[in-house]
Amino acid sequence: MNLDLEMLQTVLTTYGLKVIGAIITLIVGFIIAKALAGWTRKYTKNSKHTDTTVGGLFSQIVFVTVMLFTVVATLHQFGVETTSLVAALGAAGLAVGLALQGTLSNVAAGVMVLILKPFKVDEVIKVGDDVFVIDDIGLIASRAHTPDGPSVFIPNSKLWGNVAMNLSHSHNDLRRFNETFGIAYSDDIGKAIAIINKVLDEEDKVQADPERLVEVTSLGDSSVNIIVWAWVPRADWWTVRLSLMRKIKEAFDTDGITIPFPQTDVHLIQDAG
Repeated sequence: MNLDLEMLQTVLTTYGLKVIGAIITLIVGFIIAKALAGWTRKYTKNSKHTDTTVGGLFSQIVFVTVMLFTVVATLHQFGVETTSLVAALGAAGLAVGLALQGTLSNVAAGVMVLILKPFKVDEVIKVGDDVFVIDDIGLIASRAHTPDGPSVFIPNSKLWGNVAMNLSHSHNDLRRFNETFGIAYSDDIGKAIAIINKVLDEEDKVQADPERLVEVTSLGDSSVNIIVWAWVPRADWWTVRLSLMRKIKEAFDTDGITIPFPQTDVHLIQDAG
C-alpha cells in the first residue's frame, strides 16, 4: 500500500507539474494568439490601404501560427520529439499545397488584388476581349456581371494573371473616342475629314484638350480608312460614342460620302486563240 502511494506521489510530482505547465502554456498561447489576431484585424480595418477581407485572412493566419507554436511547445514539455513532428507537419503542408495548387494560386492572386487594388467593386474592367462590372472580390474568386446582364464567377488567377484594363479610371477623368471610318477610294478625303470635324464641333462633350485627331490611317482593300480620336468625359463616353457613330454616318449620307462594302474586282482575260 505504501508502495502504491509512493508511486502515485512520484507520478503526480513528475507529471503533475508538466500537466499544469502545459495547461498554462496553452492558456497563455491562446490569449496571445487572440490578442495578436485582434490587433491585426484592428490594424488592417483602420488602414486605408488594406481591404477588410485581407485583414480577416491575416488575423486568422496569425492566430493559427501562434497556436501551432504553442502546441509544439506544450508537446515538448512532455518529451515529445518536436523536430520530427515539425518535419511531418511540413511534409503534410507540402502535400496539401501541391493538391491545392490551383486554389492557392487563386488565393494569392486574390490577396494581391485586395492589397494593390487595381480595381474595386462597381468598377468596369476589360480582361482580354471581355468587359466585366465587378460585384464582389473574394479570396478565391470574384463575382461580376457583363454589361448585358449575365453573372460571371471569375477565378482570381485569371484577373491577376492577365492584363486588366480599368475602364472606370483614367489619369485625367477622360476617355478617348477611338473609331475608324472607311470611305470609298473615289470620295474626297478632305471633304470626309471636314464632315467628321464638323460633327465633333457640334458635340459639346468633345474636349478641345487633349487635341483631337482625324486623319487617314491606312489604305484598305476596299476603303480609305480615317481614324478619329476625340476625348470625352469618362462618365459620358458610352452615350457620346453612340451619338457620334450615328451622326457621322448620317452626315456622310447627306454629303454623298460612301462607306463601301468589302469588294473584289475580277478581271477576265479572254484567250485570243
